[in-house]
Amino acid sequence: MHIGSLDANLLAPLQALLELQHVSRAADRMHVSQSAMSATLARLRRHFDDELLVRSGSSYTLTPRARILLPLVNEAVQSLESVFNVRAGFDPSVSDRRFTIFASDYAAGVVNPGLRSLLAKRGPSISVEFHSMPRHPIVDREALEVDLIIGPLEYGMPGDQLNLFQDDFVCLLDASHPALAEEAMTVEMLAEIPHATVSFASNMSTGADRLLVHLGVERRISLVTNTWFSLPWLVRGTDLVTLLPRRVATWWADRGGFGIREVPGGDSGAFTEALFWHPSRHADRGLAWLREQLVEAVTEPSEGTGEQAAEADAAAE
Repeated sequence: MHIGSLDANLLAPLQALLELQHVSRAADRMHVSQSAMSATLARLRRHFDDELLVRSGSSYTLTPRARILLPLVNEAVQSLESVFNVRAGFDPSVSDRRFTIFASDYAAGVVNPGLRSLLAKRGPSISVEFHSMPRHPIVDREALEVDLIIGPLEYGMPGDQLNLFQDDFVCLLDASHPALAEEAMTVEMLAEIPHATVSFASNMSTGADRLLVHLGVERRISLVTNTWFSLPWLVRGTDLVTLLPRRVATWWADRGGFGIREVPGGDSGAFTEALFWHPSRHADRGLAWLREQLVEAVTEPSEGTGEQAAEADAAAE
């Protein structure tokens, strides 16, 4: 297929060049030689009458026109993939597709055990890549680069969505912490004990942050990290307290060395983690199937079956 004088087969190399901003790395992604990718870049430069990539020291930077092109190219590539996915259908039992998901370490840790069990039975050659959430708001270009995003429903990320699971917060302390001698955690204790907390970006508060503000706790932050799962390691053997999602805190407490106390005041900051995906992927049968597996992976046996999860996904679409 040709668009004007440009072969549509050049869309993928163009995407690689613009995303990676490096000729040799783009060549590696496309499994071609560096000289072949250089020739492709020269052809693209002639077509767009623009340098696209400009040397800046030992690396490249995008020209203004290239920055405009990048989201358009991503959308075009995704649209073509969706067309062929619809035509070819999707059979998980023989597919070797690799799915990419943006998620926090916490969300990935919640869904992965159940998901791996389901994939072993239903899609043994299918693999999943979990990528850390960006430290800035999700934009359409990034939403097109991944298959699914798992994030708090309250963040209101763009695209279509489906509720995945619910959780709330508890206080986690080392098992030797003197606060565990008390029957319950109080607001005064939370204000007195030094805190370990998580921060993903300077302009992004977490549910735990907002819960403490709601309680009127002026906490003393003594330690900050950027992942939920690192907090227990950092709290153990210390005088620190941390507010963690219950699923994470319970996992650690069940294995010893930690104690849990409920958040005072009767409000534990309940929240919902949801699946988000770009509307252009409606026709992707593989993604529809993966969403069903993710819902089933976190559904307790008493809460529903795989068929009910599929019905919920279909209703969301």
